[in-house]
Amino acid sequence: MCHFFQSPLNKTKKLIGDAGISFTNAFVASPLCCPSRASILTGKYPHNHRVINNTIEGNCSSKAWQKSEEGQTFPALLKAYAGYQTFFAGKYLNQYGHSDAGGVEHVPPGWSYWVGLEKNSKYYNYTLSVNGKAQKHGANYSKDYLTDVLANMSLDFLQYKSNYQPFFMMVSVPAPHSPWTAAPQYQDKFNTTKAPRDPNFNIHGKDKHWLIRQAKTPMTNSSVQFLDDAFRKRWRTLLSVDDLVEKIVTRLEVRGELDNTYIFFTSDNGYHTGQFSLPLDKRQLYEFDIRVPLMVRGPNIKPNQTTKIIPDN
Repeated sequence: MCHFFQSPLNKTKKLIGDAGISFTNAFVASPLCCPSRASILTGKYPHNHRVINNTIEGNCSSKAWQKSEEGQTFPALLKAYAGYQTFFAGKYLNQYGHSDAGGVEHVPPGWSYWVGLEKNSKYYNYTLSVNGKAQKHGANYSKDYLTDVLANMSLDFLQYKSNYQPFFMMVSVPAPHSPWTAAPQYQDKFNTTKAPRDPNFNIHGKDKHWLIRQAKTPMTNSSVQFLDDAFRKRWRTLLSVDDLVEKIVTRLEVRGELDNTYIFFTSDNGYHTGQFSLPLDKRQLYEFDIRVPLMVRGPNIKPNQTTKIIPDN
C-alpha cells in the first residue's frame, strides 16, 4: 500500500509553497546533473553553454567552462553589477575540485563566500573547499553529515553577513542523490512507503520512443524491491533537507528579513522509479526525468497559489 499523504518535505511545502506560489509545470533543460546545473547558473540551454555530460571532457567544470561561462553566471552578475554579497554551499558541478579543473583551490568568480563540495554527491567522508582551502570531513554524524553542515554554514552566513548590502545565497544539497545515506534519526522512517504505482508503473511503453521501448517488462521482483528500497532511502535523506529549509526560514524570520527575501526551492533533475518498466535513473529526456518542483515565496507573492504556467528557463 502506498502512503501518498506522506512526504519528506512537509515543512518545505508549508514554509515556501503554501506561503507563496507552486509551479506544477517546471522543467529543467537536461535530466543530467552537470548540464542542468550549468543551465541553472547561466540561464542557457546545454547547446549554448556546451556542458554535455558529467565529465571534464564533457565540459563539466573544465577550464573551457571556467573561461567561457563561469564568470557570467547570474550570481557573478549580481555581485559585479548589483552589489550583492553572495554565498554558495554544497554541490556545484560534478567535476569541481578535480586537479584538471584547478583543484579545490579554484573559487569560481562571483562568490563572496564559497563552500564547494569536491566532485560528486556524498554525505560523509568528503572534502569541502572553504574559500579555496580544503576542509576534510569524516564519518561523525554531529560534525560531518553534509546536509547539516551546509545548514549550519548557511546560518553562519546569515548571522555574520553585512546588513548594508543585498544578499544572494545558494544552498545546493546533494540529497536525495545516491548513496542515499539518511541521518541516524531518520533511518527507520517511511518503512512501509513504496515508489508510486502510477498507471505507467511497470508497463511496456509499446507506443513510446525506442529508448523507452528497450525496457524489459515486467521488471523482476528483485528490481521492484530494489527501487522501492531506494525510494524509501531517498525520502529519508530529504527529511534533513526539510530541516535545513526550516532552519534557514526561521533564521530569516528572527533577523526580520523573511518578508524582504525571495526564497526559491527547486531541483536540477527529476528521477524515474519504474515508469514504463525503467528502473532507477534519470537520463531520459521525458517528463519523469525533467519535471522538478519549483516553489517561490517573497515580497508581493500571495500565499497558497498554484500555477500551471511553465516558467521561462
